[in-house]
Amino acid sequence: MKGTLKYIGENIRIARMSKNLTIEQLAELADISDSFLGVVERGTSGVSVETLISIAIALGVTTDSLVMDKAEPSEVIANKKDTLLALLQTSNEDELDFLIKFIGLYRDKVNFDKAD
Repeated sequence: MKGTLKYIGENIRIARMSKNLTIEQLAELADISDSFLGVVERGTSGVSVETLISIAIALGVTTDSLVMDKAEPSEVIANKKDTLLALLQTSNEDELDFLIKFIGLYRDKVNFDKAD
């Protein structure tokens, strides 16, 4: 359960930061105290369903995205793609062949595990 609280807290923090909100601003929008929101984001306190719904509404996201998804702001994803593209652009033919085979094998393994 402790890991789950940390995971939910991280998702709330990432969603808050992607909306450029401070803890104080989100707390006000969700009608909770900023100190409580801080402990929720750190994963050291649980949150009721009602409060989770209030936070999700204030963020303009679904509650399941806070509980189920690993949220990442679009700029983080874009930076990862840019880094990968830069690496690919500087790779020689042997490195590209290796990466293509590696990614194919990795995807096959991940898909194989999901089928079980």
